[in-house]
Amino acid sequence: MTFIEGYHVGIVVADLDASCQEFSDLLGVRFAEQQRRDLPVTTAEGPVQARFRFTYSLPTSGPALIELIEGPEGSPWWPGEGVAAALHHVGFWDDELPATSQQLDAAGVPREAAVLDDQGRARGFAYHQLRHGPRIELVDAARRPSFNAWLAGGSFPQG
Repeated sequence: MTFIEGYHVGIVVADLDASCQEFSDLLGVRFAEQQRRDLPVTTAEGPVQARFRFTYSLPTSGPALIELIEGPEGSPWWPGEGVAAALHHVGFWDDELPATSQQLDAAGVPREAAVLDDQGRARGFAYHQLRHGPRIELVDAARRPSFNAWLAGGSFPQG
């Protein structure tokens, strides 16, 4: 497997607005416009309609991007009962997302959640729980230019 570039840390939070405010007030972190999504995601338990809100810190707040995600109970982005926040994943750009996700499956690191194409391959993103490390998110590197444009003030990439 070739090197894939890490670019963010994902934290699931119980209250996105409060978490953004706290990061801003206490640490000076600035965030991009919050986004809402409702996606058909396939998890280890089967397909779910995942509703969630999220945002990323802006690059002007430092080179390490922080993704904050708020999801309802039962979604892949729920921190847990009575839990304010939890490390969820480390994100990586991947030029070969479907193939890398399949390679990880074959290596005994099963896919936890992803949006699938009509052939059952990950598209857009895929989560895998490492055996000896954190959950990782593979993100299609083709989205990188539109993602960076969003962080610069544009619209969030769709699709």
